[in-house]
Amino acid sequence: MSNRSRREAESRAEARRRARSATQGLEADDDDPANDAASTTTPTPQGSFLQRLFPPAPPLRGKTDPLANFMYDGPLRGVVSTFYLLSRNPLVWIAMGVVFGVSYLGTLVFAEQLIGVVASMLSFVALIAAGWIGWQRPWAYGLAAAILGYLLFVVFVLLSLARIPATGDKFNAGAFAQYHVITGVLQAVIGLVAGFYGGYLRRRMAEPRPASGSRRRR
Repeated sequence: MSNRSRREAESRAEARRRARSATQGLEADDDDPANDAASTTTPTPQGSFLQRLFPPAPPLRGKTDPLANFMYDGPLRGVVSTFYLLSRNPLVWIAMGVVFGVSYLGTLVFAEQLIGVVASMLSFVALIAAGWIGWQRPWAYGLAAAILGYLLFVVFVLLSLARIPATGDKFNAGAFAQYHVITGVLQAVIGLVAGFYGGYLRRRMAEPRPASGSRRRR
């Protein structure tokens, strides 16, 4: 068989094969070797567990750089810039700290009542709101609100103890301080995480969504 006849036979066989693929609902381009090579490439890594749990969120649109006028460039720039941002908008973490302190007190005073459950939820909402409003550095606003709120709670406890008449029992100041230091550190960590989540949630909700009129692939 001549080369020309062989090429004609191969082209007819290829045409029949493509026709059978088309009748089966397959795309003709799926037989392209380039597509086969692309399908066998190594999948893109999905990142760590935290990156999958909190996918990257874009910064808020229309917001200017909060550190535009911050001139410090020393070795502690991250720490100093955090205090700078907190000082620029102190009403946020102070107000949310007061709400958190009062709510935390309510969870203990009304521990076995419905109002205690509501107060517990409100304490978390206050820390999340601190991060939501303090978009400049949300984790710092949540942390500051938690620390301030718990300090207010400790002050209230100390004032309440001072009003109790003295008894024969010896007050263990060391155990009292140790308990509240450990609990305060725990609340600070919760405030940091809640504040971060509040800022992250705000960025995710502000992220532009794809057009809802796009057709679904069948």
